[in-house]
Amino acid sequence: MKKFFPTSVPNLPGCKLRPFHCCFLSPPSLPGSSVTQLLARDLDNDPLVFGVVGEEASRFFAVESVTGVVWLRQPLDRETKSEFTVEFSVSDSQGVIKGTVNIQVGDVNDNAPRFHNQPYSVRIPENTPVGTPIFIVNATDPDQGAGGSVLYSFQPPSSFFAIDSGRGIVSVIRELDYEVTQAYQLQVNDMDPIFINLPYSTNIYENSPPGTTVRMITAVDQDKGRPRGIGYTIVSGNTNSIFALDYISGALTLNGPLDRENPFYSAGFILTVKGTELNDDRTPSNATVTTTFNILVIDVNDNAPEFNSSEYSVAIPELAQVGFALPLFIQVQDKDEGPNSVFEVYLVGNNSNHFIISPTSIQGKADIRVRVAVPLDFETIPRYEFSLFANESIPDHVGFARVKINLLNENDNRPVFSKPLYNVSLPENATVGTTVLQVHVSRTGPGDASPQPPALRSHPRGC
Repeated sequence: MKKFFPTSVPNLPGCKLRPFHCCFLSPPSLPGSSVTQLLARDLDNDPLVFGVVGEEASRFFAVESVTGVVWLRQPLDRETKSEFTVEFSVSDSQGVIKGTVNIQVGDVNDNAPRFHNQPYSVRIPENTPVGTPIFIVNATDPDQGAGGSVLYSFQPPSSFFAIDSGRGIVSVIRELDYEVTQAYQLQVNDMDPIFINLPYSTNIYENSPPGTTVRMITAVDQDKGRPRGIGYTIVSGNTNSIFALDYISGALTLNGPLDRENPFYSAGFILTVKGTELNDDRTPSNATVTTTFNILVIDVNDNAPEFNSSEYSVAIPELAQVGFALPLFIQVQDKDEGPNSVFEVYLVGNNSNHFIISPTSIQGKADIRVRVAVPLDFETIPRYEFSLFANESIPDHVGFARVKINLLNENDNRPVFSKPLYNVSLPENATVGTTVLQVHVSRTGPGDASPQPPALRSHPRGC
């Protein structure tokens, strides 16, 4: 049995899948970029095959059939298509389950602003008062949020005119003199910095040491003239400050130990990073750009299987039938992922073949059932003690627990005389009341020699 996209199918028992209802992607994403990974588990341990359904979805997305890794086939552009509805599937030899996933394409600052109604030309008298607005320039950017904001400036700066950075209003800031200068040519810069080498998406192994460089992040000043430096910061998504971003170089490094099994890290990270143009004195300007950085933490086989207790004890009647499930809650789990979480479970000890366990081959997590395999007999074996092992292919990855089973005695044996035949000789002149014979009877089987009080007394009869 398998479970895929829990919101779309019935709750089939015993199946595991990482919830996957909605996915956010940041363009421009390159073909071959990994988007996410679909995870499913089959209790029968049948091989699973992942796929993508539909013509449009297949043009943009591909799924590695064995691992469930979703890849991008062609670049995305939010300004062209901002949302996809994609149907994925998982199948085994018994059937197919499908689920619909909404994939929203996030915005990055990948479009430059554009001026409208160029070129700009204006005639003003030389006696125009200082502070007079003389013109308004207009530019727009199709990106969203901060990436779509437009800031205006002159490059190089003018000694006679100023431009409002937010509104584009050009004003006189100094007295003009026609006899000195008859015309001015101003270049308006309106472009925020832009990140290059997008998309920022990478994988990092969970055993990577602190200080590992994850990626170099680079943004550039798009304006002409002398480009300004960029300062880099992480805006959000940096759980427990696990990453560090160098303000000047843009080097993103690991700032602490990773553990994919930590619930804060298992789903990966989506960092929002910002690049800010720096003024000549290295203070931040108003020109900024943001983007997202997807980081997937890759599992390594660093966990051994673990039982939910170190010892299990139970008492059952000796007449428990073959197939009877012992009332024990035994659960075992390997916190690693995929093939790294496969292991075998087995019982070891004297007469361990009197019981069977299931399942014996496990991936991830399972409840273990212990059942009676042969008829039991308190008088033969009143108590069992076994070792329960969960073994991976790696020698030191072994889980261990002890199982103790006590049998409860039942009245299941007929009384047995101590001898099958008693021979007695007595004289003919024996008197009434003479003890002729004392017999012993055991109420349990031959394995228990506990005698019972005399059960029979014989008296001679007169002739």
